[in-house]
Amino acid sequence: MRNKTLLIATLVLGLLALAALRLGREEAKPVATKQPLVEAALLESLQSFVVKANGKTVTLTKGADGAWTVKEKFGLPADTEARLTPLVRSLQKASNHGLLTANPKRLEKLGLTDASLTLNAPGKSLTIEFGRQTDDGLGNSARYQGQPQAIRTDFTGDLDGDPASWADLTLSAAKAADVKTLAFSWADGKKEFSRPAKGQPFAGAGAESIENLAASLATLRVGEAVAKDDKDAAAAFAKTFQVTLSFFDGNSLTLTFGQVAGKAAGETPKAFVRAKHSDPKHKVNGYAAKAEFTVPSWIMEQIPVSAAAFAKQAQPPAGPAAIPSLAVPAVK
Repeated sequence: MRNKTLLIATLVLGLLALAALRLGREEAKPVATKQPLVEAALLESLQSFVVKANGKTVTLTKGADGAWTVKEKFGLPADTEARLTPLVRSLQKASNHGLLTANPKRLEKLGLTDASLTLNAPGKSLTIEFGRQTDDGLGNSARYQGQPQAIRTDFTGDLDGDPASWADLTLSAAKAADVKTLAFSWADGKKEFSRPAKGQPFAGAGAESIENLAASLATLRVGEAVAKDDKDAAAAFAKTFQVTLSFFDGNSLTLTFGQVAGKAAGETPKAFVRAKHSDPKHKVNGYAAKAEFTVPSWIMEQIPVSAAAFAKQAQPPAGPAAIPSLAVPAVK
């Protein structure tokens, strides 16, 4: 009996020792840890990058002055606030969470050929292909170009290959309240409106509509950039008129408008604008040599294109037609 008890105790101790050994081995297993999707050093020394998505490609390049431009949009400045900065921040925060799959059939379903991002820095280049979101909703699936497997990432940045969406098409970013004077110069006359003081409305007959127009032109974002030799633009600027915004800080912005008739009957005319700022260092002064710019129709609807058109707009609406009186015969 004593020998049997001793045997059982020995077996129990042996099992406990085996369990402890296995537990120790499991704890000693290396735990997969997430890594940065893109090395910080690469992002810090970035000189250019290429986005391919939606069947389009856009290339952004950093100049010697640190400014970013859009190659496919005539070298116009990039929209740093809305596009460039958000993408870089998304990449800085993004992590590689390890293997997703190396199965060829599953790789095909991820759509990894639909979008890609190529980052270029001195002496180094990295291309990442991005696919559909992972099943757990963590972020986009991805693959480093040349690798046979896809990885899980928490990257959710917006990849847009349309060059037009990357260009900074804001010609002016002032406030309507900063506009002191708004002056029109047409072929058939001139008209000027001024604020008596900052914070006060424009004075003069017809000034009611000038408040809205000042707001639209002080913060002017054009619709599209086209080549300097665009035929429609050349036809539009054959006949022009100007609107000059003078600001309380002493600067001014002169906008030259032109229109070309629509190609089809009843089609809205296509309008173009050129901008020149009194401050030689203002960014818009460099735009004129690069491209011509279209004006959204909703802005042109506010702008009188001639003195005659302004006079017509300023006319008060006609009142209701007078009802003729009828003579009622006296009753005898």
